[in-house]
Amino acid sequence: MEKKGAERRRHPRFVVGGKAKGRMTAIYDASLVDISLGGAMIEHAHIVRPGTLSYLTLDLQGREVNLRCRVIRSVVHRHEVDPEGEQILVYRTGIEYVDLSDETQQRLHEYIMAGLEGSTPPAAES
Repeated sequence: MEKKGAERRRHPRFVVGGKAKGRMTAIYDASLVDISLGGAMIEHAHIVRPGTLSYLTLDLQGREVNLRCRVIRSVVHRHEVDPEGEQILVYRTGIEYVDLSDETQQRLHEYIMAGLEGSTPPAAES
């Protein structure tokens, strides 16, 4: 029997709820939904294909970090109406990090722990 959701994850996820922003080179601006030491879930308005390699740029505790990542899955999550009245699709995309340095892994760990301690994680740069 195949494991589902949280059971498949190597690292626990922590909900950020869109409070942090980032930028994906293949996706443009994105909101961080949740984050773990192994990957993240983001929301964005541009289509992206699974398997795409990209970089997620975040401001982690005052230092910009470029996280090399691979798109694992991307699905339409909802639709919204933009200020001009046009409907846009909002995608949710799961990404996994690729080849992170020990220093970057430590910064991610500190970012996640800061959020768990009741403080709002620092905003990511868009």
